[in-house]
Amino acid sequence: MNNDNGAAENCASFAIMVKGYAGSLGAAKACIRREAVPEGFREDIWQRLLKWARCREKELSSFPASGSIHEALWDIGASGYGFRVNVRDIPLEQEAVEICEALGLNIYEAGSADFETGLYSYPYPEDMILIGYSAKGRDKLLVNGEDVSFLNKPESFDA
Repeated sequence: MNNDNGAAENCASFAIMVKGYAGSLGAAKACIRREAVPEGFREDIWQRLLKWARCREKELSSFPASGSIHEALWDIGASGYGFRVNVRDIPLEQEAVEICEALGLNIYEAGSADFETGLYSYPYPEDMILIGYSAKGRDKLLVNGEDVSFLNKPESFDA
């Protein structure tokens, strides 16, 4: 059995891997629904983000919505796995981050499309990005630099 990366004795460790960008669909929809430029935001920048949102929503419309990254991680935990995920490794599009910040939304709670999350053993898929590892127990840990927090049950934000 693999005992690397925090898995306890006799507990297999699996890599948590993703493909695509988290939260882009939710951010794009929230931006499109917004009728006015957010307070404190420059009009030209908001128009650039709105243009991106319209293009991105159109691109993602052919893919089924896949929920948020927090929902996907919660499902992994509900399957009986604890985990440790580095949130800085989760792929995000800069425009989606800017929109969520402007609207006071959590990018990790925003809906996604064309986004996959899963547990994999070695050899890892080459087209996916490693964001963390499963671990024995029930702890769902999110690491952001020096800060470690527990994943709370997602709010199922569906923007």
